[in-house]
Amino acid sequence: MKDLLAWIHEFHQKLSEQYTRLAELQQDERMKMALVFLADRERRMQEGMAAYLEDADEGLLTTWLIDSQEFVHPRVLERIPECLGCQDIHDILANVMTAHQTLKDMYRLRAELSSIPEETELFERLAEQQDAEARLQTRDIARLDMY
Repeated sequence: MKDLLAWIHEFHQKLSEQYTRLAELQQDERMKMALVFLADRERRMQEGMAAYLEDADEGLLTTWLIDSQEFVHPRVLERIPECLGCQDIHDILANVMTAHQTLKDMYRLRAELSSIPEETELFERLAEQQDAEARLQTRDIARLDMY
């Protein structure tokens, strides 16, 4: 379990770095602001996962997962394009939603495959948090696009 949670921590770090790189390349101020906002949100999710890893029950962290699926960054991050076209805020938002859906799907699968109630609860909570974060980012990016 600890390996998967560390992978999630790194996943948010990689997305934050990706959004930061893209922001640095942007000429359009709205796109730059949207990407900086997204990088900050990913950094916050990374920090939240780091705090959880620090405080989590050691018994839960050392729980073995039922399947032997490996979680490798390149395979998953390849499914989330850096920014197809990156012509406008809508392109960025489409990429954001792909990232959120990727994690949410993994969390739901992990909840279904869990062997103990604590594991189920953790991944259901992570899926709910991912949904909440997706709503927040969609709302704030839409606001940015309106002004």
